[in-house]
Amino acid sequence: MRTFLSLLALASGVVVSASASADMITSLTPAMINGGNTATASFTDGNVTLTPFIGAAPATFNANATRLGIDDQTGTGTNVNAFNDPDVDPNSGNEERLVMQFAADYGLQAISYDFSRADGPGAQDGVVISGFTKDPSVTFSVSNVNLFAVYDGAGSVRLNIPGTLFGGALTTITFDPAASFGQTLNMKVTDTTQFGAQLAVRGISYAVPEPSTGLLALLGMAVALRGRRHVN
Repeated sequence: MRTFLSLLALASGVVVSASASADMITSLTPAMINGGNTATASFTDGNVTLTPFIGAAPATFNANATRLGIDDQTGTGTNVNAFNDPDVDPNSGNEERLVMQFAADYGLQAISYDFSRADGPGAQDGVVISGFTKDPSVTFSVSNVNLFAVYDGAGSVRLNIPGTLFGGALTTITFDPAASFGQTLNMKVTDTTQFGAQLAVRGISYAVPEPSTGLLALLGMAVALRGRRHVN
């Protein structure tokens, strides 16, 4: 659909922007991703591939059906039901990471979480997701002055998850999927002030852009008018 509309837009001279509609969003739960076991080293459905790492070393997902994390049995004290930073050194390279590889025309739509915190004052503190092609226009399902996102202008967004909101309330982070179409995103948690920095993922959603009915009608009119000018 997106390619077809692009061709029409080029033919008509009209620029059409697309946004994700609800019926084009696919949501994945932890149980769907980890298969209910700790042997899952990667998940793919053909549109997105999710792979966990501890630093640069491949890892496996946990077995929790409701919270996605890394099965870390190394005794570092990290929470297997979340992605963690095991120390307060952001340059140690041992942070738990999630790599998200999207197929063309698919991009990150949302991440939902609970029992999470990563809010140190350092420039690298928080949940950092890199690999975007533009500002992903992050929004949160709840409002709090200390819950915010900062885009660095170079492909990375830092999410400040305040410890004061640590609890079981489900929060959803929404992204503009067009900022990661066909991209590989790298997510990690770092904090220079606490060992317990973590992101407990409850779900990941991705989307395909779909123009609104109004845009389709406008495009159709533009094509018709252009055709009429050629006839005259």
